Amino acid sequence: MTQNNYARWIGEDNDRCLPVIDTKKLDVLMYGPYAHLMGTIGQGPKPAIAFDMEHLQVADYGTFEGVSEVQRQYIEKLHAAEPIRPEEMLFLGLQSLFIVSWPEPKSAADLEFAAAYHLILNKWLLETSLDLAEKFRAPAALLPYWGRLSFLRVMVELPEEHVLRYGLHKVACALVKRAKFNATTFALDDGPLIGANYALEPILKHLNKYLLHYFSSREMAGPKRLSRAWEGILPIVLHFWSDVSATKITRSTVTLYGENIGTTVHRLTADQVDFIMMHELGHVALDHPKRLRAEKAAGRGISTVRHEFEFAADAFALGLMRSKLVANTRIATEAPDRSSEERVTRVTDGLHDYQSALGAAYLLFVYMDFIQRAGELLQAKLGEQVRLREQMDTHPRASLRLDRLELTNLGEYLYTSPLERYSRQFFNSVLDYASSLDDEELLQSVSGTLS
Repeated sequence: MTQNNYARWIGEDNDRCLPVIDTKKLDVLMYGPYAHLMGTIGQGPKPAIAFDMEHLQVADYGTFEGVSEVQRQYIEKLHAAEPIRPEEMLFLGLQSLFIVSWPEPKSAADLEFAAAYHLILNKWLLETSLDLAEKFRAPAALLPYWGRLSFLRVMVELPEEHVLRYGLHKVACALVKRAKFNATTFALDDGPLIGANYALEPILKHLNKYLLHYFSSREMAGPKRLSRAWEGILPIVLHFWSDVSATKITRSTVTLYGENIGTTVHRLTADQVDFIMMHELGHVALDHPKRLRAEKAAGRGISTVRHEFEFAADAFALGLMRSKLVANTRIATEAPDRSSEERVTRVTDGLHDYQSALGAAYLLFVYMDFIQRAGELLQAKLGEQVRLREQMDTHPRASLRLDRLELTNLGEYLYTSPLERYSRQFFNSVLDYASSLDDEELLQSVSGTLS
């Protein structure tokens, strides 16, 4: 049996990565803010700190095994065309590295302690990013490892015969310095290249933290809850509709309450990034770049066919998720060394994983739908006073993509969860609040973010 290259690369990639910070600096960031508060304002609740370790590692994506010379040169071309400030990349990566959660607050003092902690941590992360930036100004463009890891997580699950049949073995991925799309596939002569926005994972993680903050603090709601929610998500809306730096997205702090909530944030984000990666693989497997070029060459309009390609790529991603469920179920039920009880547990766990990943993908579209509608609201009310894009992107509306995805699931029990149901109601309430503001109030909220 031949070894799966993608499994091998997961084990060997570490040799091609460099740590962002050393353990001494990491310890300072881990324990310093809490120690500082204990020494200044006294006793407070103790947070639980989790790490997404792929943000501790950075790499030159052109050096990974499986990347062709043509792909490597194209990566260099993309980096040269649209460079980013290394301090921005470092700040986003360090922000995404830490997932801090707190016990349920017992008093207003507990809330204030947690808020003060996050302000200090953000300040220290920014200072650390500025201190480290000079080391990352080389043209090699060292970027966080999470993009490569997501690509390998997806590819390692695919049967080798299908990878070869659809030419997926020629695909490579890279993080690219374009802040205005989530991911795209470049059709190159020597194999396609999936380019993911370097800020994608931090943006999604911040959205998940944001939603879980409001979901977990429903019982603590105050009169200014919706105004805080609008001000908290407005930088993300303007990032996609205007020119707001990605660093402003994560400078606003959200407090997470509850046991294991850090694990939930990590899992939601990883599943969303993997869904996007599977979506891009769908474009490759379904030969969309070549078919799109043929439509253009024939002089036909491509808007409708481009939209259908997006729906098809979403369905392809869902198909990969189902295939993984079927494969894991078969392995669990056919394992000769397991008891019946263990097999049932493994099958149940696999179904839970599938439903969790599906729920994460649904949330991805809920987020995109809100950002789209919020941008259109700003454009309608402030279009003559604030420079905004005419449209967020050329994709079909996120609400239509989610409807199509649910239609694809029609033969199953339609997925839902308390968090997903809450997200739809919550984002509608935030948008209703923004709609209720007069033009001057709305402009003031936008100006505060753009300044």
